[in-house]
Amino acid sequence: MLSERVIGAQLKSSRNPRREKKLWHDGKKSTSSLGCTVCPERKDCGGLNTPTPLYNCLSLCCDEPEQCDSVCRNKPRDFVRRIREISGFRLDNVPRAVRLPETQLPSVVPVLFHGKSREVPFATLAVCLSLHSMVEHCYGKQRYADAEAVATEFRFKAGTPLLLTGIAIDQPLERWWSLGHRRRDVIRTLHKLNVKLVTTPNFSLFTDQPRWDNMYNMKRIAITHSEFLQEGLQAALHVNARTERDWERWTEYILLRDEVTHIAFEFQTGAGWAGRIRWQAAQLANLARGVGRPLHLALRGGGMDILPGLVEAFDKTTLFETMSFMKTIHRQRGTRAEDGSLKWETSLTAPKEPVDELLMHNWTLVRQSYDHVFSKFTVKHAPG
Repeated sequence: MLSERVIGAQLKSSRNPRREKKLWHDGKKSTSSLGCTVCPERKDCGGLNTPTPLYNCLSLCCDEPEQCDSVCRNKPRDFVRRIREISGFRLDNVPRAVRLPETQLPSVVPVLFHGKSREVPFATLAVCLSLHSMVEHCYGKQRYADAEAVATEFRFKAGTPLLLTGIAIDQPLERWWSLGHRRRDVIRTLHKLNVKLVTTPNFSLFTDQPRWDNMYNMKRIAITHSEFLQEGLQAALHVNARTERDWERWTEYILLRDEVTHIAFEFQTGAGWAGRIRWQAAQLANLARGVGRPLHLALRGGGMDILPGLVEAFDKTTLFETMSFMKTIHRQRGTRAEDGSLKWETSLTAPKEPVDELLMHNWTLVRQSYDHVFSKFTVKHAPG
């Protein structure tokens, strides 16, 4: 067996699906790590069962504490500080919030990343923007004065209900957390922007990190979700998970908190990798069944192969759709093949030519494809 230092050094380099596959937890196929049996965090963590032989999760330690930002027992002072920061790994001490009124959302909502190369305000039932694009993180202040300013900047029709997605790479996620007590001030200002729903920042649960880092990020997700609700802004709890025990903990948490009415998940990164996506989708559907009360799923990514099962499992589902915008900015036009699937062809534009027509064409085509999936199930809200 490789030494813990060697394994840690190999796995701390850039992300690689083939390498990370060897660290995917599978309680049915892989043997439990021997060192997990005596770990004081075993109750919350549940232990690791991975194809790669690990004594415990410290086998994933990089042994470079000066350069590492993981939550790890091999950095005692930093470890204690960060555990105090979140009041421990337990989820039951996250502050409670009142249950907010149900938010009515379309089945499919386009994600707009910017307003460049467009002139006509985009018209749809709702739009989704990045939470982090709304904030001046350096100053902890709202970037836009009002809803009209946001609509002008991102080129959509004024008065359109706005959704915000907290999904981002690690840097903006950490900037949000670093705001500390100022996060609540920012949340209060978002009410001025006609925001109807926010999905919480998706702090990462990487497979090549010690489990303490995973549990730290789960707790941060729960804390930030609570902060949004306490400030009166409806939010979807982003249920990132690495193991079956993580999914059990989220289920237990939601069962005891009726204020959690919306769940968020994304399949555009690690959870969407081939070989893992179906496992994650099954765990997500199991959560819905385990909670046993109506939940609204805010979904990003995943594709047509897993969408029907999730739409069936949840009371309501809203898909945050990115394809129509991304295909448009890359000057691709969608068409429907004979089998009903979408195909994309190059659609070049002249210099400085706006892409309003192309965006609307692509959005309409993609939305209709998803509407076909949603129409097979009984949903109480109209497709977007």
